[in-house]
Amino acid sequence: MGEKWVLMKTAQTPTNIAVIKYWGKRDETLILPVNDSISVTLDPAHLCTTTTVAVSPAFQQDRMWLNGKEMSLSGGRYQNCLREIRKRAREVEDKERGIKIEKKDWEKLHLHIASYNNFPTAAGLASSAAGFACLVFALAKLMNVSEDESQLSAIARYGLFYL
Repeated sequence: MGEKWVLMKTAQTPTNIAVIKYWGKRDETLILPVNDSISVTLDPAHLCTTTTVAVSPAFQQDRMWLNGKEMSLSGGRYQNCLREIRKRAREVEDKERGIKIEKKDWEKLHLHIASYNNFPTAAGLASSAAGFACLVFALAKLMNVSEDESQLSAIARYGLFYL
């Protein structure tokens, strides 16, 4: 594995607004509500989260920026998602650029994450849910994860709760 490369993937997720919000959780670990809620998914052309994840052997630590401001990844919410996606990571190869990442390498490589909401964060538009969904989907693309969208959704919910 050469030292002068960066591999990146970007994902975008819409946000939503709850019309009728659930109350309580029937499963705290999986973040499953007691009752259903009704929400409206908003047009991603106007209200969305965009996240770019990058990996490089030159990165010394995992780092994240939200709306241009660096934030800590040491909290359980992010670590839960990173741990679950890294467990499922598979080999990645970019023959044109001479990049090959073995499954075992994902535990040692560090990530840089840049996420941006084009709407106000913490304004009742499910920015955390959109952010974690976007993060998990971008990481899954980067790490060649084979889980389907419902399984990735379950991993994203780990970011909404401390395990």
